[in-house]
Formats: sequence, C-alpha cells, structure tokens
Amino acid sequence: MSQRIRQLEGALGVTLLQRDYHDVALTPVGAEMMGRARAVVDAHDELLAVARRGQIAGAVRLGIAEDYVLPMLPQLLRTLRQRLPAVELTVVTGLSRDLGAQVEARALDMAVVTLAHDPGPATLLAERALLWVGAPDAPAQPEGERPMAFFPEGCVFRAAAERRLTETATPYRVALVSASGQVIQAAVAAGLAFSVMAEGTLPPDLRALPPGHGLPDLPPTRIQIVERTHGQSPAMREVRAIVAEVW
Repeated sequence: MSQRIRQLEGALGVTLLQRDYHDVALTPVGAEMMGRARAVVDAHDELLAVARRGQIAGAVRLGIAEDYVLPMLPQLLRTLRQRLPAVELTVVTGLSRDLGAQVEARALDMAVVTLAHDPGPATLLAERALLWVGAPDAPAQPEGERPMAFFPEGCVFRAAAERRLTETATPYRVALVSASGQVIQAAVAAGLAFSVMAEGTLPPDLRALPPGHGLPDLPPTRIQIVERTHGQSPAMREVRAIVAEVW
C-alpha cells in the first residue's frame, strides 16, 4: 500500500502524506484529493446501480460488535440469502470503538455497535438492560472479591460495570481480559468469572444472575447502527434495512 501511494504521488507530482517517525497524516493536498477520490468512488457505485437497473447486487462491508454476533448473525444471513442472493457481504467483528472508527474511515459501510457517545450519523436499534452473567451453577450470592471477565479498556459495558462496582464499593478483581467475545463467554461458562451482557444476547450456556446476587444494578445500553454518510448503494440500503429488522 505504501509503495502504491508513493507511485501515485510520483505520477501526480504532489505529496499526499506527511510522514514522520511516529505518525502519518494527510497533507492539505492529500485531504483535498481524499475528498475528490471519495466522490469518484461514490459516482462509480451510483453508475453501477443505474446499469443494473434495479437488480440489487454488490459488496457490503458490515461490522458487528463482538457481543452481538451470535444473536443477530444467523438470522441476518438467512434473510440475506432469501432476499439478496446477489449481494456479497463481508462481516468484520471487533470492539465497538474500533468498528465505529472503521466506518468513519470508510473501511466499513456500517456497523452495529454500542458507543459511549452518540456518533453521527447513528440510528438507535434497541435499548436493552445490562445483565450480570455467570455459569449455570454460579453461586447466587458470591462472597469476597468477584472475579470479572471484561473486554479491553474502552468497552462501554466494562466502563458501566466498573463504575457501578466502584460506586457501590463492591469488591472485585479483573480475572480475564480479551477482545474476543467467545473467550469471555468460555471463561464465564467455566466458572472462572462473571461478566456483563445485554439482555437478549446471552448464549444458552450462560445465565443472568437473579436479584439479590450481591452485584449492583446496571444501566441500560443502547445498540446503534452507524453508517457512512455518502455514496450508499442500493445493496447497502437494503442490508441496513434487514439489520434494523433483525433487531
């Protein structure tokens, strides 16, 4: 990629990126060229849509936060297969903050996330209760320091849980940190730790802790879809509608 950018700079006779040891940033000319290049890509997508004369086809890049992959992806894929068989879907999973940044950078067309702030443009898909979760045989009232399994710093669920634990002086320790939802779920299912999940997203091998379990109440969470602002193809709009329908 770096070599191709340098080749482009040589062909144009301009410097597009300002490079130093610690960072790479667009030059003023590079920022202007970026805007114009995006307009060209958007025009290309619109031209293809016209040429297909209503046939919904094309590629869509969708991000899904780790917590929401299993609850929504099977139904989403079944619906896409039925309604949009010609659409090529690329699914990227990860932390909400990273997926939001990828949408902003146009590496993704849209993403299902939970962010600490209301990004723009964003649409609320659902508001769900946050639940403490444990293994099916987890004690109803654990004693001592509660071991926790969390996503890395920057996760909205983790921030809400740690804030409430601190506010209520509930003793806890972080037993496991992972960017993988499957790793966290495995740790909880094995009885290694407790964690936090949104209502309606629990896998069958975990359970929500009942009232009186000794952990503080949690605030609700907002499930959002963020999307690119310009150049949305018919395929993108249709996939977005199905994502909203699934939720």
